[in-house]
Amino acid sequence: MTIEIVNHTENPVEIRNFDKQRYVDQDYMAREWRRVWQKSWLLAGLVSDVKDPGDYFVFDLGREQILITRTRQGSIQGFYNVCQHRGNRLVTTERGHADTFRCAYHAWTYNIDGELTIVPYEERFARGVPCAERSLRKVHTQTWAGFVFISMDAQPVSLEEYLGPVAAMLAPYRFEHMTLIEDQTVHLECNWKAVVDNFSELYHVDFLHPQHKRMVDCCNDTVHLFDHGHTGLAVPGATVNPRFPVPEQPTDIQTAQLLSLQMNPEDFAGRVMDIRRAVQVRKREIGRSRGMHYEALDDAQLSDVWQYNLFPNVMFSFTPEHLWILRPRPHATDPARCEFDKISLVMFADPELAEQHNNTEIVGPGRDAVSGDGFLPEDYQRPQRDVFSYAAVIAGEKTMTDTIDQDVELLGGVQAGMTSSGFDTTWLNDDEMRIQHFHNQIEVLMAAG
Repeated sequence: MTIEIVNHTENPVEIRNFDKQRYVDQDYMAREWRRVWQKSWLLAGLVSDVKDPGDYFVFDLGREQILITRTRQGSIQGFYNVCQHRGNRLVTTERGHADTFRCAYHAWTYNIDGELTIVPYEERFARGVPCAERSLRKVHTQTWAGFVFISMDAQPVSLEEYLGPVAAMLAPYRFEHMTLIEDQTVHLECNWKAVVDNFSELYHVDFLHPQHKRMVDCCNDTVHLFDHGHTGLAVPGATVNPRFPVPEQPTDIQTAQLLSLQMNPEDFAGRVMDIRRAVQVRKREIGRSRGMHYEALDDAQLSDVWQYNLFPNVMFSFTPEHLWILRPRPHATDPARCEFDKISLVMFADPELAEQHNNTEIVGPGRDAVSGDGFLPEDYQRPQRDVFSYAAVIAGEKTMTDTIDQDVELLGGVQAGMTSSGFDTTWLNDDEMRIQHFHNQIEVLMAAG
């Protein structure tokens, strides 16, 4: 099922609101772990982090750690990151490459397929060691669009069924061809759902993000609602917010966009509202010469910003040239805390496409034969994850972009207010229908037992 709402002309979601206990209550958190986190498909990481057999990374989620590795057969498999002898955490590094996984406690050793292969002093086990039964415990693992998903459910629906029409709608963006350029995690003093709520509505944008009026039109967005709690949002880009006076000259952000496409901002004096269409046409004209695959994208997708939420905790914010993966992860024990990841990827230019179009060989990391969009540097290295505190963002020591920083700075206050005796329930408006849709799915799972 897909429901499309244009310009908020209708709201098919009944606004029912909900009480604050789901953000602050320990018992609710425990039930949520069993009924939401252990029943959903979860984005664990990037396929690019497990390119070769033996490559691995560890996905932290609340009380669990999932070890993701590429097996000898070339498939990607997730395991609970726990030795089957006495329960010690098996792998202690975030990512890397291994020929085997060896427990530091008693040296039980597993191959990269998760099979138990070495048990020191095995003869001292009077009942023997059933190695097949003591292999690492698997979780369901599937991939889509360059991402690794896992499910801890015993019998989940397929990832294809879980994503539904979202997969086809996002396919033209070719996320699997994007490259990681920044990997950040901030420790937040709020419940993970407060983060999802924040990225599920535009009601706050005019007030918290004043810079957005210079680059997007939050009045004429299109909302999509899907089964399984997923939602989508398309916001016209390369334009301005018509709620505010339309400037005579292109804004600073529009000017930067025009210059990047070798267009003259002075040509749009008094024509600021024409820039969006001009950007679409120009990208179509020069895309192939710059090594960019725009063929499968419609005109609106060339200029607009999409933000799609995958239930329960992943937000994709993207254009044809970039993707932010925004992912809050629950704390192991405290409902008032979470970890929030911002994983940034970009679409580097395809040199083969550019060479075909320009009929000239493009060599070297600079590749000046094609001006504009950049090519993947020859010395590219995966960036290390930068982990920092909420306080570091407040102090200006760390940044996740102005927009995300503004959200992060506010969310601690949201959580603090949730604990007040002066607040009991939310009071949503129609612009916050995506929040209600998200919480409706939570309630379905919580009631399922």
